[in-house]
Amino acid sequence: MLCAVTVRSIKPGSFEDFRREWEPSPWPPELRRVVISRNEQDPDQVLTASYIDVEAERFDELRDHPALLGAEESRLAWIAQYEEALVFKGIFEVVEELSAPA
Repeated sequence: MLCAVTVRSIKPGSFEDFRREWEPSPWPPELRRVVISRNEQDPDQVLTASYIDVEAERFDELRDHPALLGAEESRLAWIAQYEEALVFKGIFEVVEELSAPA
């Protein structure tokens, strides 16, 4: 499992539009869940964490697949109109998942 994390500063008042354009369509089958968070002190700073059920070796194949690449480029172009800055972007391997005790 991989986790793609991105932190963006978005234009003031654009969260709802950003959120609508951010969601992948179609939703890739490997994408298991997404968390969208806003900074408590600066609600125009948004963190997205996408959990992708794929091994690191296969991730490069998926990312470079022409159909997915085209859809992602289009989605990012729409998102760009709401961005002020890309603060951080990275891919992490999920090494442990914890849940609250029963």
